[in-house]
Amino acid sequence: MWGRGILAKMVRLLAGIWTLASVLLTIWFGRLFVTVYWNSRACFDENGRCFLDGVVHHDTSFIYLWIASLAAVSALAGVAVAGWPRRSVSQTRSFLRG
Repeated sequence: MWGRGILAKMVRLLAGIWTLASVLLTIWFGRLFVTVYWNSRACFDENGRCFLDGVVHHDTSFIYLWIASLAAVSALAGVAVAGWPRRSVSQTRSFLRG
């Protein structure tokens, strides 16, 4: 059977991996938002379309910004889980007894 120490280490390891993946997604979708929308935001007309080099771009890149924001919040949650204080069984029992 696995001990409590190994499970706590696995939770921290998975939280660290989750945090790293979330940070990478935040950077990637943030870069995508800047590349697709922010650099050419003056080009869009009142209907949310931009005509560049014979290609019509639609003003839907705010979705990239939402995904980047959600990934950033997810990264913060991963940091919180990885840094959550762990108590031993004896510390928990003494805390519950008062």
